[in-house]
Amino acid sequence: MVEKSWVHLNRAEPDYERGAWDFVRSVAAALGEMEMIICPCIDCRNVDRHSAGIVVDHLVTRGMDLSYKMREDWYHHGEVQSGTESRSNASQWNQEILGLYQAAEFRDEELVRQADLCEGAEAEDKLEDEFLAKLADAETPLYPSCANHSKLSAIVELFRIKTESGWSDRSFDLLLQTLPRMLPKDNVMHTSLYEVKRFLRSFDMGYEKIHACVNDCCLFRKQFEKLNNCPKCDASR
Repeated sequence: MVEKSWVHLNRAEPDYERGAWDFVRSVAAALGEMEMIICPCIDCRNVDRHSAGIVVDHLVTRGMDLSYKMREDWYHHGEVQSGTESRSNASQWNQEILGLYQAAEFRDEELVRQADLCEGAEAEDKLEDEFLAKLADAETPLYPSCANHSKLSAIVELFRIKTESGWSDRSFDLLLQTLPRMLPKDNVMHTSLYEVKRFLRSFDMGYEKIHACVNDCCLFRKQFEKLNNCPKCDASR
């Protein structure tokens, strides 16, 4: 097992960098790949390979890809888990993710309204149960034997490609209608853009369009939300 506790530390802490170095050394020793290691940072996403030093730099400056960080087995780096140990670690990660979720106040308006109707510990228990139910659904394998993608990671990856490539909503709908017929039986792929957006919004992972100054001076949000001209260069909104 690769030691994972360091990934939950602040990346500015020395122990985080030490943990990253221990990670790349143990992976290199286990896989016999001393030169190039698969990089799990948020940009490389377990696709690109780099030297150990560059992988550590990416992890410190960018952080680890969240969907991989959440997994109990880092399968790209030689880990395979099963049975009781896997379930125990999954429960541990779920609790840690729940803490991050609550600390960052990633609670949608519906949960806030529900919390207002409850009191004290009862409200916290309700929020925890609802979030963990969402998390369990999101971490469902894309299809029963799939080891590479969960429901959440597959949707996020496809939606990222859509936004980066400028696909129209219609073309994305057609893709989502076609993919389930190509995947094994009992897959959990959503079949429309509407379903995808609703799923992502449940985790506050949707997107918001914000007007920006044509000269890149500011975003028209917060104190600038109601302005019609840039406060710095006076360009029209």
